[in-house]
Amino acid sequence: MVNEIFSSKLSIGIISYIVFIISASTHEYSHARTAFVFGDRTAMDQGRLTLNPIAHIDILGSVVLPIIAAVTGIPVIGWMKAVPVNPYNFNNFERDQALVSFAGPFANLMIAAFSFIVLKILTFTVDGSFLIYRIIMLLEQNSNVVSNILLNALPVILTMLIMFYIINIMLMFFNLLPFPPLDGGWILRFFLSPNGKNTYDKIYPYGFLILYALLFFGILRTIFGFIQTISQYLLGNSIKIIFSI
Repeated sequence: MVNEIFSSKLSIGIISYIVFIISASTHEYSHARTAFVFGDRTAMDQGRLTLNPIAHIDILGSVVLPIIAAVTGIPVIGWMKAVPVNPYNFNNFERDQALVSFAGPFANLMIAAFSFIVLKILTFTVDGSFLIYRIIMLLEQNSNVVSNILLNALPVILTMLIMFYIINIMLMFFNLLPFPPLDGGWILRFFLSPNGKNTYDKIYPYGFLILYALLFFGILRTIFGFIQTISQYLLGNSIKIIFSI
């Protein structure tokens, strides 16, 4: 049952971690792919032009800190290894850098949108019954090895769909925060005046201090709590229907 998975810290922790690794790897791959399209082969030469999570995992940010967060409940910021980019290989330094930065959050948006659409389709009413209920009935009526596997895996699949939606929304908004070293900072820099760009470059080395200050004072938690509430609201009755399975 989906509700039982969410009520188990271990189960939802494992699923959330898997979804985070896949989503964050896709985010980094999108940076690498876009940079390659614009003429920079740095990421490809270093083996980062891949969806393989192993190429993107950072031991501290992708393994140690998430495990600490899962065990202790302490909010921490996790990350993958940043994709190496040499903007001097671009035809248009500032524009292409901004587009490469935007590619990561855009990939998260696409994953979230796909998950949202699938969840909505599954909870459409078909002949007076939700489509997901009809799928379950069909699997139960056609009892065989494949249908039994699918039936048992269905709660996990539905949970993953919900987490792909929520986590990618979070990743998108987090990375679009308008200060360095996040993607939103580079996007903001593109629109700044020359004096603004100079100020940005001076602030850049202290970007992580800004992040941890926002985390320490609970500002990030408030922002993401609001985003999560809105995300769940947009799902409407779909999330209640999925939780009833």
